[in-house]
Amino acid sequence: MSTLVWFRNDLRTTDNPALFYARQQGPVTACFVVSDMQWRAHDVGDVRLAFLGRSVNELAQQLALLGIPLQIINAAEFSDVPKAVLELAQRCGASALAYNAEYPVNEKQRDLAVERLLTSNHISCQVYHGGITLPPGSVMTKSDSPYSVFSPFKRRWLEVLQPDEIKPLAAPPAQSDPVPVKQLESLAGVELSLAADLWPAGEIVAREKLKKFFRNAVSNYAKDRDVPSVNGTSTLSPYLSVGSISSNQCLYAAQQYNKGALNSPATQSWVNEIIWREFYRHVIALYPHVNKNRAFRTAYDALRWRDAPHDLLAWQRGETGYPLVDAGMRQLNKTGWMHNRLRMVTAMFLTKHLLIDWRQGERYFMQKLVDGDFASNNGGWQWSASTGTDAAPYFRIFNPTTQGQRFDKTGVFTRAMIPALSQVPDRHLFEPHKSELQIDYPQPIVEHTFARQRAIDLFKAIGDNTSA
Repeated sequence: MSTLVWFRNDLRTTDNPALFYARQQGPVTACFVVSDMQWRAHDVGDVRLAFLGRSVNELAQQLALLGIPLQIINAAEFSDVPKAVLELAQRCGASALAYNAEYPVNEKQRDLAVERLLTSNHISCQVYHGGITLPPGSVMTKSDSPYSVFSPFKRRWLEVLQPDEIKPLAAPPAQSDPVPVKQLESLAGVELSLAADLWPAGEIVAREKLKKFFRNAVSNYAKDRDVPSVNGTSTLSPYLSVGSISSNQCLYAAQQYNKGALNSPATQSWVNEIIWREFYRHVIALYPHVNKNRAFRTAYDALRWRDAPHDLLAWQRGETGYPLVDAGMRQLNKTGWMHNRLRMVTAMFLTKHLLIDWRQGERYFMQKLVDGDFASNNGGWQWSASTGTDAAPYFRIFNPTTQGQRFDKTGVFTRAMIPALSQVPDRHLFEPHKSELQIDYPQPIVEHTFARQRAIDLFKAIGDNTSA
């Protein structure tokens, strides 16, 4: 049986169930669908598109070594995809289509339309869960409802998981001698060279990053993960977002490091981050309203956010007068990535200090992040804004000054991102307006104590006893 394997955000040949099992059944042809208009409508930005294009090219190279050609087809919007996939399957003489599931509502609707059209034309569809370790619906409460809080979800996730479930699949056997490779030169109008020096692409790079992390950094991850001046994280999020590496491969590495134990003290903090990623995928699959620009806690849709375009622009540019916030935003604008601690600090500043709708921040992050991922981005923003699952209580409002003093004690990161502060002494670094130096740096856009109380009053008017 000949199968067409449809690659999406699973751009790897190893631990790819759709590819592995399709190849067991016979010869395969691979395809990738370019949906440029749909991506732009979903706020996918240039840095991510360039990284995605490079990742597709690297996938094409690996597939070619297995004798599997990768076909690139264009379907500008998701509504165009079913016909485009059907036509390619018919040209290839495929009797089946195989792919790994995606969980946002638009993607699920697209896939359902593809399945309906192909099955009506006698082409079967085989769906796998290569983007997640335990699929949505497999981790439920005792009342058979989905979890809305992370900690009990994690406990149940660890109970449900079978130790051998995370062992990665090998690459499938080659089906012929290597075949010629066709390479993308651009994607959705973006040159693939954009940020290529910062973010080399492909599954080989991703696996090497994983090895390097476990060799050099995982033992100190719990204490270094919040310090932006230290290379204490794996920086695997871009590769997970396009599927150049899988959650199983990450978890298996932790299990091997711990000599068979997954959730050991040595790697617990890092494994938690992988499970958070799983949790947010369950949320978007099982709580459809969060896919539709809604707060998870729907009562908070009534919040009266400020319409403050000048404040929003200052935040986007990293010109709020709060150095750690501005350093984080400038890191994002410069590199397409932001340290996780700073994602929380900057998001909470926008939503609590400036009272600007979290959706504005979510959109900006998606437009700038190389690892832009709907589930994780939405979940993180709603956590910071106190509108989501497991959200920080509305009265928990990070003080951006003390956050800087705590997590960038020597100012190495902040000064690197904001050269204008290079001569400000440590005691004034995170309150430079108190320094007597004449520096090219703005005054604080809002006073912390005032902003904190304003946010508490706004949220309290809605009430914190809300639910989805």
